[in-house]
Amino acid sequence: MKHIDVFNGDADGICALHQLRLADPRDSMLVTGVKRDIALLRRVEAEEGDRVTVLDISLDANRHDLLRLLVDGARVRYFDHHYAGDLPDSPHFTAHIDTRSEVCTSLLVNDYLKGRYLPWAVAAAFGDNLHDSARRAAASLQLSDDKLEALRSLGECINYNGYGASVEDLFYAPDDLYRALHPYADPFAFIAESEAYPRLRDGMAGDLEKARALPVKPKGAGAAVVFLPNEPWARRVSGVFANELARANRGRAHAL
Repeated sequence: MKHIDVFNGDADGICALHQLRLADPRDSMLVTGVKRDIALLRRVEAEEGDRVTVLDISLDANRHDLLRLLVDGARVRYFDHHYAGDLPDSPHFTAHIDTRSEVCTSLLVNDYLKGRYLPWAVAAAFGDNLHDSARRAAASLQLSDDKLEALRSLGECINYNGYGASVEDLFYAPDDLYRALHPYADPFAFIAESEAYPRLRDGMAGDLEKARALPVKPKGAGAAVVFLPNEPWARRVSGVFANELARANRGRAHAL
């Protein structure tokens, strides 16, 4: 019997798996990719009795391969907050799915584990842009403003690392980043001691600095265009930079 962990390469997927494996350590095969690579179950081969844990990828987008795995006899446990559609009717399938807009996968795992690693779930919620949910979840921790800000920065940096056209565009392959943070039950220790966190933080800041230096070219009264170079940093930063432009200029459309 083998264990296979399948997870989105963003903050929510990584932190969800981290919580589970802190609570239940396993020597497992890791299957992941860039944030937008969600059809991950097509890469999984499992046999009767194998255990597959899936985190933060749409069931509906992976339905065909999920059914294939169940027919082949694998036992599949699914944690997710995206649209799922009809759930498989199989004794080998267990779902922890909640599609409410204020929920992310790491918060679902936190509930499943009864809050054992809540700070990691808070970081993931910040990374998933669920700031209100993150603050509500963190209330019981009674953190200082500085520590809450540190969790916000951590979640956003882990999430930013998932953006790119391919794994080669990223600062860390998502499975490598998971392995880097997994020794740390305490996210504040990861922030203080790891080599990964400052690389993520400074890399994100550097990408944004380059993007902000590019000319924004008006196209009439209500639109503007920014031309990005065909480079890894630009593929990483495009989504975050587009959101920043939109927030700063709410009456203007932007093309990147």
